[in-house]
Amino acid sequence: MSDATIVRPRRRAPEYVTNPDMAAFTIGQVALAALRDEGALSMETLRKYLARIAAGRDDAAATRVNPDMALGALRYIEASLRTEAA
Repeated sequence: MSDATIVRPRRRAPEYVTNPDMAAFTIGQVALAALRDEGALSMETLRKYLARIAAGRDDAAATRVNPDMALGALRYIEASLRTEAA
């Protein structure tokens, strides 16, 4: 591994993916895809779809969601759930 790889800062997601409206769009697009594919929707299914897109394992074009958007939506969901629990 080169020194440049070791000291390179962690890639930051574009700022737009932290916007609540973008999270809502992303979650909606993924929820529609899950309903179309599975016929039902649960939090587990939503997280599974988002995680696969964020990891680059799914065809993001089918949902119009890119990996950065999926990761931002996952973070938004986790933050929202923590806020409700507090």
